Amino acid sequence: MVPPEVPPRKPGATARLQHQAFFEALQHGEGTRDWTATRAGLIVLRYVLARSDTEWEPGALADEEERVSAAVEALPANDPERAALQDILRAVAAAFRSTTPLPAEPDATPAPHPAEPVADALIAYGDALLARSAWPLAADVYATVWDTGAASDTRFGGGVDPRDAEEAPEEPDARNAPEAAPAPARHIAPASALAALRLASCYRTLGRSADAAHALVAAKAAATQCRDARIGEYVSVRARLGEALLLIDAGLSSEADRALAILVAESATNPRLRDVYARARHAQAVAAYRRQRGSR
Repeated sequence: MVPPEVPPRKPGATARLQHQAFFEALQHGEGTRDWTATRAGLIVLRYVLARSDTEWEPGALADEEERVSAAVEALPANDPERAALQDILRAVAAAFRSTTPLPAEPDATPAPHPAEPVADALIAYGDALLARSAWPLAADVYATVWDTGAASDTRFGGGVDPRDAEEAPEEPDARNAPEAAPAPARHIAPASALAALRLASCYRTLGRSADAAHALVAAKAAATQCRDARIGEYVSVRARLGEALLLIDAGLSSEADRALAILVAESATNPRLRDVYARARHAQAVAAYRRQRGSR
């Protein structure tokens, strides 16, 4: 799935066990609903990546398909994560069919597979994980969308890989977050921008402020090139809100106030940004409360 022009990861970046968060979650609670759901999610993610590595060849990984389906079906019929995982498998199957030449044309060159629905389904699965506050697992899923290029144009030249955030300072100052590097004109799939934005939210919730700052840089850069202008606008504004929240977290409420005031003014009359307006007003209240507490 990764396009050939994708730049390599930064030299010296720390290597990670793929889907490490899932393996760690499986170390305890065997037999519980969450353990079963986590196991099913890991199996599906590994299957999707393995599928992409086979370049969607007919018959590839046929022996694995039954095991993958059984893992998903082990979840209750009305389980939201089961539904999300089944959507991923359906998207993968559709991508496979679209890249398989018709029987009448055995030598036909496969058309580019529609990978974007796979990325969209992965984003939805990450959202389902957030519903049970499985932040590390959701972050892993969003990072998978980003890193593997599940959408055909997930990466962008000069962009920041959110998973290489160890290179950031240990105590990040949100005022000095790295600026997004100029990128060549190209269209970015909405799933890419949304993955980086959601990844930043997960990192912030997990207390990984440096990682969150880098993911927000990536989200803003992707938003400026997003194929869907409305999603690009939303991601851009939400990323700015994320930066203001990092300022509050860092004890810089006064500086956050200025950014939040601008966001409130921009979103107040824009019906597409109603939730941003509500979030920004809430952030203003949080900043005021923390400032009041600090003055005592």
